[in-house]
Amino acid sequence: MANFTREDLAFNGYSQKIDLTNNSDCTEIFDHIYIDKTEEFQIIHFCNQFLEKYKVPQTKASFQKVESFLQHPELENEVHKDHLQDWIASNWIKI
Repeated sequence: MANFTREDLAFNGYSQKIDLTNNSDCTEIFDHIYIDKTEEFQIIHFCNQFLEKYKVPQTKASFQKVESFLQHPELENEVHKDHLQDWIASNWIKI
């Protein structure tokens, strides 16, 4: 999986409720079907996971593109990971 970090995020102001550097067992949280788009570590994990799953370029620009898609008005109230991934994948070239 891609390994971008908080330093690679385009936006700031995310919550830092979970610190994976101190608790590696927290990765189980990321296997759930929903994402909290205000939580920094969930955003990082989601973006890295998307880059791997959809075989898009593993670049910082692609990582930030996924992050910016999560802010798209059409996804404002969407929290289901599969739907978010599908929407981003289908709009990757369009937007």
